[in-house]
Amino acid sequence: MRSGFPTDIRSSRIPSGNQMYATLNVPDRVPGVSMYLPDRAVDGFFNPAAFKDPQQVRNTKGSPITLFGNASRRVARGPGSKNMDFSFFKNFRVRERLNVQFRAEAFNLTNSPTFTLPSASNAALTLGSSTFGKLASSSSTGRQVQFGLKLSF
Repeated sequence: MRSGFPTDIRSSRIPSGNQMYATLNVPDRVPGVSMYLPDRAVDGFFNPAAFKDPQQVRNTKGSPITLFGNASRRVARGPGSKNMDFSFFKNFRVRERLNVQFRAEAFNLTNSPTFTLPSASNAALTLGSSTFGKLASSSSTGRQVQFGLKLSF
């Protein structure tokens, strides 16, 4: 078992005066709202209601200035992973110098999927995107079972 990897949640609203240097901004967190949906799944993992675009204020000339968001870097964690491998070995003595071993091995016995976060530049991690909070792919292999006999002499 392992926990999910940390990730950034982004806002497409860039702080004013930083368009040349800043390529992303973090959103503001909504207090008291969970970052994760109650029924986390592929079609919805992160809660869009937990984030909002950073505020805009007006300068002395009346022009809007976008502030930096208050969410921290690596604020969220992606989905965790569970994997269970199992093996069973049984030795049989046929004669004094002849042994047979039966092997049964199962990889990902519970057939648990491991969903992965999209890449950091993917729109699924940018607030306001139609794909925000959705998981992109799976990195696990399905259940595999193998049997074998080993003859020792």
